[in-house]
Amino acid sequence: MSPLSYPELDENIDPLVEKTLQEGQLPDEPIEAKLIGKKILIFNHIHGYLLYGFGRYFGIPVGIRKPKTEPFQRPLELSALESYYLLKKNIILIHSFQNNTIKTWNSSEFYNFCIKNYPFFEERYIIYEDLREKKYIPRPGQKFGADFIVYRKGPGIDHSSFCIQVLSPYAKISSIDVVRSARLATSVKKRFILANPTTKTYYSFKWFKP
Repeated sequence: MSPLSYPELDENIDPLVEKTLQEGQLPDEPIEAKLIGKKILIFNHIHGYLLYGFGRYFGIPVGIRKPKTEPFQRPLELSALESYYLLKKNIILIHSFQNNTIKTWNSSEFYNFCIKNYPFFEERYIIYEDLREKKYIPRPGQKFGADFIVYRKGPGIDHSSFCIQVLSPYAKISSIDVVRSARLATSVKKRFILANPTTKTYYSFKWFKP
């Protein structure tokens, strides 16, 4: 649509900002993210929109339950999985305030922090990264009883195709668990998938009546 309109932004938009929003190009320098407690936030709403929009779909704008694809003026909250992925790609830089000094996290330090503070981070990250590298868009799947729901194009563009549950190396899953999960996924028109992070393999289940 041309000219572009930004209903949630100020009326007088800086030409450089408008050009950035039109082209969707990430800045040359890493985007600053702040680690506050266990939350990772990007307070620059232009940078936040660049990460969420343009088919990237990283994070959730704070206070917006169902984000649209238009620019927003809210901080962007990233999950630990998203943050580590973007940190490894040198797309973001993570800072925190500790002992009256600003700490800059390298990827190794942040990875260890995530393992200590987010359950099953290691296994879930392996699958998250694998899906992203395969050009899928994984989003939180808690409301569907899974680790991820997965889009081919993105929320608001198409419906999520898969519900993915990541197995831990020592997980035990019964046939009843499989049937329950497959029926749940099918009831919301999704394919239920178990993901093995050790081998990066995926097992698909679909409920049917003979």
